[in-house]
Amino acid sequence: MKTTITNLPNSRVSIASHISTETLANYKSKALADLQKSVKVDGFRPGSIPENVLIKQVGEIGLLEHMAQFALTDEYPKILLAEKIDAIGRPHITFTKIAPNTDIEFTIETDVMPTVTLGDYKSVAKKINANPIVATVTDEDVSAAILELRQMRAHQAMHDNGVEHHDHNHANIAESELPELNDEFVKSLSSSFENVEDFTTKLKNNLAVEKNKAEAEKHRIEMIDGIIAESTIDVPAVMTDFELDKMVEQLTGELANSGLKFDDYLKMINKTAADLRIEWTENANKRAKMQMIFDKISETETIKPTDEEITAEVTKMMDMYRDHGDIDENRVRAYVVQVLTNSAVLAWLENQS
Repeated sequence: MKTTITNLPNSRVSIASHISTETLANYKSKALADLQKSVKVDGFRPGSIPENVLIKQVGEIGLLEHMAQFALTDEYPKILLAEKIDAIGRPHITFTKIAPNTDIEFTIETDVMPTVTLGDYKSVAKKINANPIVATVTDEDVSAAILELRQMRAHQAMHDNGVEHHDHNHANIAESELPELNDEFVKSLSSSFENVEDFTTKLKNNLAVEKNKAEAEKHRIEMIDGIIAESTIDVPAVMTDFELDKMVEQLTGELANSGLKFDDYLKMINKTAADLRIEWTENANKRAKMQMIFDKISETETIKPTDEEITAEVTKMMDMYRDHGDIDENRVRAYVVQVLTNSAVLAWLENQS
C-alpha cells in the first residue's frame, strides 16, 4: 500500500492510503458472515439468507464498505508500525473512493503522542527555589480565626435551639450573640486546650502550618507554570478530553460524599455538563501538559519510585477498597506508579539549587 502521512495541528495526523482489490477479496466471506447476523430479509431465517439475496439487500457498495472495515482492522496496525506512528485514541475513517473492481481509497485521522520539547527546567526550578517560602501568621490572622470559630459556634447553637434565622451567613451574627472567648469556651472546642493562652498558641501554630502548605503550593504552581512556559507541547484533543473526564469524575465523587448528585448540582448552578467542560478546557489542557512534562523529566533524569514503594502503596489501596469487588489491581498499580513518579519528580525539582 502506498501511504501518505500529513501532520495536522494539535498532534494529529492524516493517513491517506488504499486497499487493493486482491487484499479486499480476502474479506468477502468474513463480511458476509457478519452481515448474516444483522440483516433481516422477509422469508428467511437469520443466518440462512442466500448470498445473492443478502448482497441485493445491502447493495454491492454496502458489502464493499463492510469488507473494507474488516480489512482496515488488520491493515491499520500495519500502517502505524510501518510509518512509526504512535497513535492514541479512536481513529476517524473516511472512505474517499469505493467502487466495484477497483482499489478502495481512504483517509484516517488520528491523534498521536505529542513530542515534548523541554526548556531549561533546571534553571526554572533553581530560580523559583531561590525565593524562600515565607509563611507569617499575624495577630490579625489569629483574631480573624478566633472570630470565625465563635461565629460558627453561635450559628450551630441557633440550629440546636431551633432559633429562626433567615440569614445563613454566620459572619453576619452580631458580636453580642457570640460566645465569650474564655477558658470554658476553648475547652468546649477540644479537651486538648488547657486555657485561652494555650488555645491561642496552638491555633497560631496550626495557622502557620496551613499557611506554609498554601505558600508551598503556590511555589509549586509557579514552578510548574514556568516549566510549561519554557516547553513546547502540542496537546492532542484526546488528552485534554481525558483530563476533563477525570475532573468530572472527581467532582462527581466529591458531590456524592456530600450527599448531592451531579445532575442536581448542575441544576443548582444552572449549567450543563458541556458548559463545565468548556469552562475547564484550559485547565485540563494545562494538566495534560504538566503530566507529559513530568513523564519527560522522569525519563530524562531517570526518576522513578522503587518497586518496594509501589508494592506498599498498591497493597494499602487494595486493602482500602477491598469491599469493592470490581477493583482492578493493574489499574491501581498504574495509578500508584503515576502518582509516586509525579511526587518524585516534584521533589527532585524542589531540590534544585
